[in-house]
Amino acid sequence: PIDAFAVHGACGAWGVLAAALFDWGKGVDYFNGWSGWSCVQDDNGCVSGAFKQALEANLMEIFIIAVWTAFFSLLVFVPLRFAGFLRADAETQDQGMDARKHSPSKAYAMDAQLAPPEREMPEETI
Repeated sequence: PIDAFAVHGACGAWGVLAAALFDWGKGVDYFNGWSGWSCVQDDNGCVSGAFKQALEANLMEIFIIAVWTAFFSLLVFVPLRFAGFLRADAETQDQGMDARKHSPSKAYAMDAQLAPPEREMPEETI
């Protein structure tokens, strides 16, 4: 399986959540925006308790991003699946995708035949 969700999904969600948790500035009711650090305001001036609003807004952003991603992923991958483009051929499936497409693994080769040849260092670098 591709571990893209761990990097892009979970870490992206944490980044959005951390923006509300740690973007304190002058206090928990102040947040950094286009105009710098300022408090959350309504018609009467600065609003007290804006941290809760910011946290709720960022949680809503995470939810909306997840829904948007799911919708457009389904929009692309469902037709591809029904068209048969998301399936490897039978020979590749029997052999295994790693062995067929990514072998031999030169980065982790422990066999002497697969390992790259060792080079001698020039004497002036020693």
